[in-house]
Amino acid sequence: MSVDLISRNADLRRLDEEGFVLEIRDGFLLVHDIPYVRPNQTLARGMFACTLSLDPDGNTVSPLPDHTMHFAGEIPCNRDGSRLEAIIHSSADNDLSETIKVNHYFSSKPEITGQYNNFYDKVVTYEQHLGGAARSLDPSANARTGVKISAVQDGSPFAIPDTGSARYGLAKVSRKLAFAKVGIIGLGGTGSYVLDQLSKTPIKEIHTYDGDQILNHNLFRSPGAPVPDRARSFPMKVDYYASVYSTMHRGIVPHPVNVEEDNIDDLAGFSFVFVCVDKGRSRETIARGLQRLGIPFIDTGIGLGLERESLDGVARSTLITPEMPWAEVCKLLSFGDDDEEDEDHLYKAAIQVADLNALNATLAVLRWKRWAGFYRDNRNEVQSVYTVEGNFLSNREGEQ
Repeated sequence: MSVDLISRNADLRRLDEEGFVLEIRDGFLLVHDIPYVRPNQTLARGMFACTLSLDPDGNTVSPLPDHTMHFAGEIPCNRDGSRLEAIIHSSADNDLSETIKVNHYFSSKPEITGQYNNFYDKVVTYEQHLGGAARSLDPSANARTGVKISAVQDGSPFAIPDTGSARYGLAKVSRKLAFAKVGIIGLGGTGSYVLDQLSKTPIKEIHTYDGDQILNHNLFRSPGAPVPDRARSFPMKVDYYASVYSTMHRGIVPHPVNVEEDNIDDLAGFSFVFVCVDKGRSRETIARGLQRLGIPFIDTGIGLGLERESLDGVARSTLITPEMPWAEVCKLLSFGDDDEEDEDHLYKAAIQVADLNALNATLAVLRWKRWAGFYRDNRNEVQSVYTVEGNFLSNREGEQ
């Protein structure tokens, strides 16, 4: 339960001060010890669950966008044991997350506005529906028990409650992305966009590797707008982005070094790695090391050049798994530094722009999510290549 979140929001704080048993977990507001009447006309206690609606600063919004409420318990009834048909929308066992299981779904709109002004009004109204019937049998039946749930961290890597997964019913499937340690090698344009997307997933630790400073040109192919106070002193890329994204994700671990042969073993034990480098020789060193360590990874690449005053090229995303033969890896990845070996090569300028960096990162993250089971993955492609001319996306399946 987040004591800070409750204490700084007047509606939640009022519920807490009046003795309601509150808990915030997996992006939901839980209210325990709700008295109700069972079908056999005996009393029991259940639990309310509703999604938290917060603004970017962690403040509850008003009015609330959702008037419904979940309930964990048996069928709530009137004094005579008949169902509370007035508020029960449906009854079915449902897992809101791995740790939150409910049995009923309520719907009761305020008559005039159709929306609850705050969580206090919503919780009190629903408690009156259930508790009123309970108190007709026992006047002491009250949800305001004053019990306090221990204020411990729920282990979430997020710096703010994940109300997005709760709102759209994705808490359970999102757990498939709760990897222990994921690495991003290279925090240039593509790597920074990868970090932007991974910071919204429940990965426990995101380790970033890059030995360069953040400079002005980097900011023009990176997500969001610069934070002047943090960028003014030319920090290392990994330190800058760790600072920026710490407001979303707690577990970002910066490593201000390039990954090379002498430190590749530092990645032993990682669950997955995104490789976002632009040098073929570095790519080969990293690929060989990750294959030896048995770590699956996605390699990204952009080839973009200026031809007749227009840009043309490709963005590539390639999945490499430990069981792939090295010969197949060599067919999928380019290990030559073309910009050094062929002055007339289309991609000699190593041009990058924000939109292709973002697309390249999105292709990589989408492939990882399919590989992890978050998205359906029946085709199991190993490589996707987007071609600018023609807006064409081609996929390549792995060797059988």
